[in-house]
Amino acid sequence: MDDVNLRLRMIPMDNTFYLEYHGDIDDIPRFRETQERFGIYHTNISRTQMHYHDYAEISYFTGGSGFETINGVRHPLRQGTVSFLLPNHMHSISGAPGQHVYKYCCMFDIQLLFGHQEDSEFSRLLDSIGTDLPSFLDFEGSEKEQMKQIFEFLLENSREADTPIYRHLIRTKLTEAVLIYIRSASRQHSYHNPLIANRKSAARTQLFWPVLRYVHLHYRKPLSLEELAQRFELSVSYIGLSFKKYTGSTFVKYIHQLRIETADNMLQHTNISITDIAMEVGFESFRTFARVFREMKGITANQFRSLSKQKKDNHPVK
Repeated sequence: MDDVNLRLRMIPMDNTFYLEYHGDIDDIPRFRETQERFGIYHTNISRTQMHYHDYAEISYFTGGSGFETINGVRHPLRQGTVSFLLPNHMHSISGAPGQHVYKYCCMFDIQLLFGHQEDSEFSRLLDSIGTDLPSFLDFEGSEKEQMKQIFEFLLENSREADTPIYRHLIRTKLTEAVLIYIRSASRQHSYHNPLIANRKSAARTQLFWPVLRYVHLHYRKPLSLEELAQRFELSVSYIGLSFKKYTGSTFVKYIHQLRIETADNMLQHTNISITDIAMEVGFESFRTFARVFREMKGITANQFRSLSKQKKDNHPVK
């Protein structure tokens, strides 16, 4: 299975769409002529694990409450919040207890914004998001309504036939949303982005994200803190403490979580044997896999697969 990038797919569960990420899945539609990816959904999310992907994502939150964390910066979510992720930005979402957050989620290849001609100034502005400019903004008033209308337009028109006119129309509206975001961020970034207030702290924080990206790419292989420390020329203690600080988990628990969530997906959507799944997701022994799976899920992998099959049989996808 491909472990190069984490990609997105929509999984129906009890008539509600949840987001799930997995290494070999890429369901984002592509334009026929250019093969650029563009997709938009209105969905609700209770929680996502820390992850990243190789496309950009701009989201407009329409309801619910919770938090999104992007590259170590945490921000509350409410109606009118817009978040903008460049490729490979690490992020996760957690709804408030017992709640979901609702959002328009628009995913696209950055090149879609440029067409056939690169704009160096536009590129510079885009690259500043997440460093000099924040990855989150809370929109109010006319700009909030303007952004909402753009996302509604993109969703409504995403059902049109794939033609050059459609592609240019999508590019124009998407570029409008990005430019409104950058304009607003440029006005107020000095107090919206905690990383700007403390450059020394930001530099220390940024050391950890390449480590985390590497773990997401290679979690199915044997990994250790010592190997990561040597590869990234950091201390074992720094990496260990950073995992606890930025993910809320120890290194070992975080690796186990990535592997078990991948196993969860494979148990639901493949017929691969449980023993083979344990090896595929990176566990060196089935005994360890079985123990960790039960600790995290509360049931055995075999019970989990049986329950998933029962749910599918009782609620077939139409």
